[in-house]
Amino acid sequence: MQKKDGGATAEWWKARVKKNPGLAYVPYAAIGLAAVLLYLLGTGSGCRADAPKETAAVTAEPVRTGQRDALEQRLIEVLSEIRGAGRVDVLVTYETNGEIVTATVRQTDEDVKDANGTGGSETSRSTREVTEPATVETEQGRAPIVLYEKEPVIRGVIVVAEGASDFSVREKLQAAVCAATGIPISRIEVFEMSFGS
Repeated sequence: MQKKDGGATAEWWKARVKKNPGLAYVPYAAIGLAAVLLYLLGTGSGCRADAPKETAAVTAEPVRTGQRDALEQRLIEVLSEIRGAGRVDVLVTYETNGEIVTATVRQTDEDVKDANGTGGSETSRSTREVTEPATVETEQGRAPIVLYEKEPVIRGVIVVAEGASDFSVREKLQAAVCAATGIPISRIEVFEMSFGS
């Protein structure tokens, strides 16, 4: 029978563990499970730990415009300012590339032919539809009219930092990337930089 005083409770627990040695691991399992849940919930960073969305066509290559993607460069600048992070490198991968959507003009051409044969007249019609970009005159010449730009969809981010061995620094790096990109923490991996880099 369990008593309310702490010493009796400890004795009761020891007696139970002697009868069933497997119970000794229950507190450790509970602590481990709580730690994993806190980590997955993002510990209040505001980012959800959703599982990555599966897509039919995924390109693992980052969108490159020159030497380094502009988002990667900005993340490197910001993340290296976090206390304890040290040197930082970043790789951003995308599910889709960005896209510029332009206005279009649709023209329909109708061709009517009359053919007089021996038995009377025949009329044939053919219709052809042509769609081309709508343009506007600029100082440099004719340019397409841009309706809007679709931003590339980020697949994931890898951060390599000197200070990533420290759990609190790793959490701060993940939270910062999450805030900057809007992707869940489950898509952000942080690794410690090797000393030879």
